[in-house]
Amino acid sequence: MSCFGDKKTAIGTDFNDTSFVNKSFKNNKVNFSNLNNSCQFVSKNQIAKLYNVTEDKVQIIGNELSKSCTIRVLISDNNFDFLTGAISFYKTPDKLDDGSTWVDSWQLKKGLSKSSVWIKNMGKAALYNAKKRTLFIKFNNYTMELIAPGSDFNQIEKAKKRDYKTIALTLAKNTPLLN
Repeated sequence: MSCFGDKKTAIGTDFNDTSFVNKSFKNNKVNFSNLNNSCQFVSKNQIAKLYNVTEDKVQIIGNELSKSCTIRVLISDNNFDFLTGAISFYKTPDKLDDGSTWVDSWQLKKGLSKSSVWIKNMGKAALYNAKKRTLFIKFNNYTMELIAPGSDFNQIEKAKKRDYKTIALTLAKNTPLLN
């Protein structure tokens, strides 16, 4: 059991269902080897608009050699009062050494989460996990993981009832990976 209470058993998962695979996906617009600075794929301006703050309240932390970038949105004048998110890229081979494919592992990923839903027509496939505010998008041999900035324990933030799914989808759609 995870601390977020999102785990479920995979019993009942239909491992023959491949309806989540985007049949119209052709090729990566950006190859994994060219993803040297993941921070280039997020915009302070866009994040500021999504969170209704000024750009100076948005911090994008990473460097040109990293495939991971931290996003912070300051929600008060206290520098330690911020929402945290991230964008990361990691290798996920399409065919695994054991003979299985990425489709098998994504079926299992979805099957083990109560709050995950398939997102149509993004990359080869896309999965949004509401409990973790995380959007996963599969490309040829890599995955983008985008965590919408938020806080699971900040009651003021939780009371705002932000639509993190829409935030994650908006951020993802504005990358050159999907345009």
